[in-house]
Amino acid sequence: MASDAWGPGRHGRCRFAVGALLAALAVSPAFLRGELLRAQSRPRPVVVVPLVVTALHDLSFGNVLPGIPSAVPITDPHSSGLFEISGPATASIRVEFVLPAALVAGSGSMPLTFGGSDGYADPTNPSPPGGVVFDPHGPLIGALGSGGQMFVRLGGSVFPVRGQVGGTYAATITLTVYNLGS
Repeated sequence: MASDAWGPGRHGRCRFAVGALLAALAVSPAFLRGELLRAQSRPRPVVVVPLVVTALHDLSFGNVLPGIPSAVPITDPHSSGLFEISGPATASIRVEFVLPAALVAGSGSMPLTFGGSDGYADPTNPSPPGGVVFDPHGPLIGALGSGGQMFVRLGGSVFPVRGQVGGTYAATITLTVYNLGS
């Protein structure tokens, strides 16, 4: 029995490995036809249409008097805040507000509150009735209408104290909308 650098019996092991490889290739009909086997993938990108939020009207309390609270209901078309959300028709969305606790003018402030029915949303009509009234402190889950719109109104109340310093008071209300998919 001959021995070399590969060790004894190397020819037997090689024949077994080549035989197993040929047996595996012989099983494939594509190999017998001379075809090259490939996996193919066709990219299918999903283009997400962005949501757009537009503030159509600011929440406005107008002139207020010291010591006399003032409220703006969601039904007031001239003073309640109005936002329009647009995007893909019937897209599921989540709406969240970041609401200020006060209006500010220089170093002065005026308490501002939002009640449990100070939010309104409707996918077709910017004015109540017809939509859903909601608490703007929590999220609103809904869907854009068939026209790809949602109108959101916001009311609120201010509480000027006696001796409130005169001035133009303001604050920022942030509306964030998440696209939950269709």
